[in-house]
Amino acid sequence: MSYINLAIDLPTVAILSVQIFAIMDPLAAVPALVEALSGFGDKEARTYINRASIVIFALLTIFSTIGGAVLHILGLDISYLKIAAGVLLMAISIDTLITGHKPSRISVGEYIIVPIATPLIVGPGTMTLLIASSKVYGIVNTLLASYIAFLATYIILLVSNKIVKLLGNTFIHGLGRFMSIIIASFAVEMFVSGLRNIVSTLLSS
Repeated sequence: MSYINLAIDLPTVAILSVQIFAIMDPLAAVPALVEALSGFGDKEARTYINRASIVIFALLTIFSTIGGAVLHILGLDISYLKIAAGVLLMAISIDTLITGHKPSRISVGEYIIVPIATPLIVGPGTMTLLIASSKVYGIVNTLLASYIAFLATYIILLVSNKIVKLLGNTFIHGLGRFMSIIIASFAVEMFVSGLRNIVSTLLSS
């Protein structure tokens, strides 16, 4: 079963890490993050980012490792999950294309870590992609790819203030729209792949 495959495929890991990073899209989350942390000092803001990053890391690990197993236990066909994931990712990409950013505001308070980690960074699209990937490419490849994407995301979160000052919100929103096109491409690929598998199964039965 592919979700317990321990073989490492570096080309797959490289491509998948780009996909996961694109879905997480931390750059599009930077304006909302900076605004949410604007009332805190640099040290306290870094503490929140570090804590949120731990949650992000945990979520990536959880959905990369148990997602495929859950599908297997529930008897869900990966082809249908691919189609559902394609539809969900396309909806996310369209929303990002229209707005150019993720949610514009985060509720600041005791639980600020939660909205930073999810849904701002690890949203439904990321979770769905990880579940599907762990089933298709195996846990090890999905974990490696998610950790590479996490490392890049963590660096961006740490320097989010500098990114806003250097690039400005308008440019960041433009990047968000560009990333939405990439996400849409992944969505189409996943949808078509799932549909092709279903048609192939129907024709062979």
